[in-house]
Amino acid sequence: MTYQDFESKIIELIDTELSDECTIDTKPVIKNNGITLHGLVINNGKCNISPTIYLDYYYKDFENGADINKLAKQVVAQYKKFELDEDFDISIFTDYEKCKKRISYKLINYEQNKELLEDIPHIKYLDLAIVFYYLLEGGLNETSSILIRNSHMEHWEVNTDDLMAQAQNNTPRLLQSEIRSLTDVVKEILADNPMAITPEDEPMNQTMYVLTNKLKLYGACCILYKSLLEEFAEQQGCDLYIIPSSVHEVLLLPCSEELDPEYLTSLVQEVNSSELSTEDILSDHVYLYSRKNKEITY
Repeated sequence: MTYQDFESKIIELIDTELSDECTIDTKPVIKNNGITLHGLVINNGKCNISPTIYLDYYYKDFENGADINKLAKQVVAQYKKFELDEDFDISIFTDYEKCKKRISYKLINYEQNKELLEDIPHIKYLDLAIVFYYLLEGGLNETSSILIRNSHMEHWEVNTDDLMAQAQNNTPRLLQSEIRSLTDVVKEILADNPMAITPEDEPMNQTMYVLTNKLKLYGACCILYKSLLEEFAEQQGCDLYIIPSSVHEVLLLPCSEELDPEYLTSLVQEVNSSELSTEDILSDHVYLYSRKNKEITY
């Protein structure tokens, strides 16, 4: 079954699960790294905004043998999980004074997002771009967000520096950082999933640390948090390699003479090309945080 046939059939099945007041629409959505997904929007007629559900992931499950009737029920369940029964106060987002306290930033790859970056305010950082979004609160799930575009910035009559100043204060407050040893993270995964495969030893027997935020959502941007890397490098007593494992987290590896940065870079590139979804890739480069200079280079 082609994707187009799948989409038509699953929408037909979803429609039978919903009330007559609900409408269903589809739209292409440009995501990170130039990926375009097929968004499904269900509106119950009671609210002016609706969550977007991406059918591409369900089609992949279908291709792997999942029953389309069960997939349709999963889509409806996902929608109902975040369904709203009253209008969202749009003025919270249209009024800069109301929304500025929830403006946050994230990191994406610069080269892979050039088309998107033409439409959104951003700051180039290394081979990355700092971009901004509004983190929703209240009725929606806490990971819901609205990407800030040039049109929003012009409506607010602010500039990129204004957005950055707000985001520098807000992001660490709204999305607190978390540093844990990779060993502890793996143990937790294995405890939740006994069938998971135990990974190989960490490179050169060095202790690696996972840096992300409390929601594990675009947590790679925690490397921008004021004094975070400086304090962690002081605790370790050395410089740090920063391994961009995805847009959601990075790995911190205390530097030692045993470690070859070119080897680490090759590992990152291998994982990006074979293990990680294109949408989640941050960079093919390993970065270095200098304890002396207090800066990141690559």
